[in-house]
Amino acid sequence: MKTIICGAGDVGYSIADKLSNEDFEVTVIDESDERLSKISDSLDVKTINGNPSLPSVLLNAGAEDCEILIAVTKSDETNMVTCQIGYSLFDIPKKIARIRQQDYLKDEWQNLYNNSNLPIDAIISPEQEVAKALYRRLISPGTIDMLELSDKKLKLIGLKCEENFDLAGLTVRELSQKFPNYLANIMFIFRGEKKFTVNSSTKVEKNDTIFLVVETDHLSDVLMEFGHQEIQAQKAVIIGGGNIGFSLAQLIENSDNYIKTELIENNKERAEYLASNLENITVTNGDGLDSQILEEVNISESGYCIAVTEDDEVNILSSLLAKRAGASNSITLINNGSYSSLLTNIGVDMTIDPKIITISKILEKVRGVKIRNDYSIGDGFGEVIEADIQSDSKLCNKNLKEINLPKGIRIGSILREKKVIIPNSQTVFRENDDVVFFAETECIRKLEKLLSKI
Repeated sequence: MKTIICGAGDVGYSIADKLSNEDFEVTVIDESDERLSKISDSLDVKTINGNPSLPSVLLNAGAEDCEILIAVTKSDETNMVTCQIGYSLFDIPKKIARIRQQDYLKDEWQNLYNNSNLPIDAIISPEQEVAKALYRRLISPGTIDMLELSDKKLKLIGLKCEENFDLAGLTVRELSQKFPNYLANIMFIFRGEKKFTVNSSTKVEKNDTIFLVVETDHLSDVLMEFGHQEIQAQKAVIIGGGNIGFSLAQLIENSDNYIKTELIENNKERAEYLASNLENITVTNGDGLDSQILEEVNISESGYCIAVTEDDEVNILSSLLAKRAGASNSITLINNGSYSSLLTNIGVDMTIDPKIITISKILEKVRGVKIRNDYSIGDGFGEVIEADIQSDSKLCNKNLKEINLPKGIRIGSILREKKVIIPNSQTVFRENDDVVFFAETECIRKLEKLLSKI
């Protein structure tokens, strides 16, 4: 499938990497020779130096027979114009744009994005997606990651098997037999530096970080069995009032799971803007690295400190200071992924990488089959993919034995007529089944072929 990626930054590079490994024919456009050299030296893709919003540049990149256009330059306006030209001059079927400026994303302007105005098929807002991910973690105590699936009837959760985990040494099959009434299924495990997809004979050990799908109604019970009895935080402190911090504050303010929240913003003008646009959240103008400011917002009473400034170092240090001052948990925004593996050892509880979230949302829109969710896991380890089974799919009306599923693919659950099913080898896939898969990176193309037409 011929794909043009406009923008060779971290997101553009990662998307090009993933798609080129899945036999997509990828061309990357950027105005930086340095960024293009990095891509051409590492990936099997074509590169074009130029402004992607220029018709001649898109033509040179092969826009006439392009199937997917992904615009992820640093400029919202360039991304929007590129999609317009891709549609008007080259009739590109699928156009995806990253847009950061929140004014473009207001509900009252959404009729702008159609073929008569701005023909963008999918808009990705990293800030809004990160805010949603942060909020999901706030309302899921005991988890280190959480994704809602299957019309919110299921959750993908990541959790650590703590020292008080009494079931260590049991296999995945034995755990399922021990708790037959819990609709839950372990999909993969992180054990130290190792990451692997489980099978029925895989043993679960203490200190493992496991990822499983679980029926929402059974979430608290499953967490308890794995040694987690945390309760939802009653108070949170957000450090950083940019688009992410503001979006998160709005989600908290407008939710049924309201958490008393204080927001710290260093810029006075921005703090005044936030205060005038948030009704139930206290805004403090100050530095998140100032211990006096942390004391002023009563950080010691906070269940979560969430550091989401634009500076990784500020986020790390303010999280550590907040923990030292008594905050129970910290969530830290990290743009430099190389930091993540280091931080748990020094007291940071959870990190969140906007790049990974953005990539996940873009891949969700790129996949050729009917995808509901696509979530990247473990810095390139694999993807959790939620997809509908089509009548002409290779999976339809077959069971797992007939399919001969590749080793790096695991099926977590099926939602059929509003009922959750944890599949076994005899379970037959039916048309319109909503299925949650996990596929290691090298198996994603195999999964797509299984989901595609016979």
